[in-house]
Amino acid sequence: MINDFKDSMLVNTEWLAKNYSQPHLRIFDCTVWLKPQPDKIYEIVSGKPDYDKEHIPNSDFLKLEDISIKDCPYPFMMPDEETFNNVMSNKGIGSDTHVILYSRENIQWATRVWWMLKSMSFNNVSILNGGFDKWKLENRPLSSSPVKYPKNSFKGVHQNGYFCNKEEVLKNLNKDNITIINALRETLHNGSEKVNYGRPGHIKNSINIPSTTMLNQNDKSYKTLEELKEIYNFYNILNKEKVIAYCGGGIAATNIAFVLTALGYNNISVYDASLSEWAKDNSLPMTVD
Repeated sequence: MINDFKDSMLVNTEWLAKNYSQPHLRIFDCTVWLKPQPDKIYEIVSGKPDYDKEHIPNSDFLKLEDISIKDCPYPFMMPDEETFNNVMSNKGIGSDTHVILYSRENIQWATRVWWMLKSMSFNNVSILNGGFDKWKLENRPLSSSPVKYPKNSFKGVHQNGYFCNKEEVLKNLNKDNITIINALRETLHNGSEKVNYGRPGHIKNSINIPSTTMLNQNDKSYKTLEELKEIYNFYNILNKEKVIAYCGGGIAATNIAFVLTALGYNNISVYDASLSEWAKDNSLPMTVD
């Protein structure tokens, strides 16, 4: 099962229920809501009010906007080292801590922070399998008390390759040994929805593996390793030299990166600005086929 993956990539709800009070744990709700709008793709809404109402005991709320570039036309972009390290230090994260991440309804917000931490050389981080949905479904303890961990010293170092820009995507568009994966839902990929990120469709030559297909819909837990491997083997992805994953803003794409990492595939890059940038630039090739 996926819970047995290397580096404790996943922890299960049973384990966390027994261990959430451990002093070295730093547990975070990372939820963001994307509210559909009639005239644009979505409105970004913080999950903090949901956290304030109820959350996993001993968990703090991590606001993704706080670890994103400010005043940027594209949401949730990876910030500089200093900004990221300061936020993580203030959140109590350091080399002596084990970070557990969860989100609500969609695990992509937790995997986004997981990927960011990994890109900053921090490896002692896990995703809660099934997130808040599975935790609540199992009637596990809930709290409405705010949590603030003592300040720590986070000294992350930026690692090249975890994120890429449009120039790298363009350079690799037509290479047979590189797969470009769109993690958005099928209707956004094929351009059949009325709203889009600027133009309908997907980056030319990219394939579609919706992020949500990685999960069991009943409890939001991950499918088994074998089931996940089948999804990627269908496109022969595990034998390719490199994968570039994208979505609307580099969020759902990190779930692709998480699962591929779990399957032992390591040469993955997330296009951080994704369609928020690409679809608005008419010089960049898109298609609806």
